Amino acid sequence: MVDTANLVITRRGGTALEFDRVGRMTGMPLEAVFRLAWPDLSAEDALACRAEYRAIYEETVIPATRLFPGARETVRAIHAARIPQATVTGKRAADCERILRGLDIGDDIELYLGGDSVAPEQHKPAPALVLLAAERLGVAPARTAVVGDTQVDMQMARSAGARAIQVLWGYERAAVPEADETVATWDELRARILSG
Repeated sequence: MVDTANLVITRRGGTALEFDRVGRMTGMPLEAVFRLAWPDLSAEDALACRAEYRAIYEETVIPATRLFPGARETVRAIHAARIPQATVTGKRAADCERILRGLDIGDDIELYLGGDSVAPEQHKPAPALVLLAAERLGVAPARTAVVGDTQVDMQMARSAGARAIQVLWGYERAAVPEADETVATWDELRARILSG
């Protein structure tokens, strides 16, 4: 996300943003990222930046996406245990589904929700995506675990009343205060989810 956003920014004459400044916004609307470079960015220019970002993402990022070692086994073990799974992402839901189906885990996930599944003001860290996933899967939010790698993910989980499990191999490498618990390996995550 950071590299693609910075490519759009520099192509348009802006200065690349620091990795952490953009990375902290993972899951947020793309327009907000571009407003870091240009605070007075018009709505029309923000949409143009988003369209350029999505074209680059489609052409280069999606084909290069790979699973972390251990991800496939974890997703399949959870599916085999009949625990429903959803993806809740800032990406468009169809993009996420296409990526995960291409990585051969799409059939193990029951629901795909993205930034386009809720109104813009309800994107992460608002609880709307988690609440919608819980509703569609027929699970109470309090019986739901949100697994994520950013502070925004953990804030979203907390605001929805779900368990917030932070993985330490994604963007945030140290525990964030909003996480209920942290895991450092896929085996540890699998054990936590399967143990309830």
